[in-house]
Amino acid sequence: MLWGTAEPHLCLGQSQSAGLELVAQPEVPVVRRPLGGGAVWVDQHQWCHVLIMPLSLAPRSPVDWSNWVLRPAVATFRRYGLAVEIHDSDLWLDGRKIAGSGSATIGSCAVIASSFLMRFPVKKFACNIAGSQGFREWLQQGLEQAVTDWASHAYVPDSMELRDVHAAAVGGALGWNLQESSLTTVESSVIAEVMSDTEEEDHRGSRIRAGGIKLNAKSWLVEHVQSGVSVRELVVCGVVVRREIITV
Repeated sequence: MLWGTAEPHLCLGQSQSAGLELVAQPEVPVVRRPLGGGAVWVDQHQWCHVLIMPLSLAPRSPVDWSNWVLRPAVATFRRYGLAVEIHDSDLWLDGRKIAGSGSATIGSCAVIASSFLMRFPVKKFACNIAGSQGFREWLQQGLEQAVTDWASHAYVPDSMELRDVHAAAVGGALGWNLQESSLTTVESSVIAEVMSDTEEEDHRGSRIRAGGIKLNAKSWLVEHVQSGVSVRELVVCGVVVRREIITV
């Protein structure tokens, strides 16, 4: 299990295009992860946890990986009184997403990642997403309704305490005995090399959510043409909460 935080940055999914998803000059560095999913904000208030294991130890179907690995995270949240549940490979609390997940086969290993989002700076994330100023203002409103963080519901525990509680939950759920370690010099060198390679890449195509951005499994913000008219539409948990004709 890899555990840690990072300096503020935007993290793109494996096949996303920075040119399509983000503003021309993001305010923070942009990194591409070798896992699926959409653009996410990562900073020092988010404890990332990544499980890396031989494929033989993971469920046979990759479709089942995220839900399988999220069980320890659920147990960890509940240990602190947060009644989190698994929905569509994400974790939800009180009708909003509090954590996502991503997975991939890398070499001969299964890699599944998620995080504990302690504080989510909605405005900082929204201002870096591609679109008009109006689109980004709506995005901030949508994120506040579709996403939540730990600090909005409970006290934020000490990072080492949280790590140990989660490591115990992983052991209990998966039958593993995790021992504390750190990256070797060789591992750190390989990571730096891979990071250097991925920073140069950009993928082309379309946005993950055509015309906009996905907020959670049931919520999105889009701009599209409807009966010849440009429309901006915010959907939260399957319900259209705001719709407006876009005028130029």
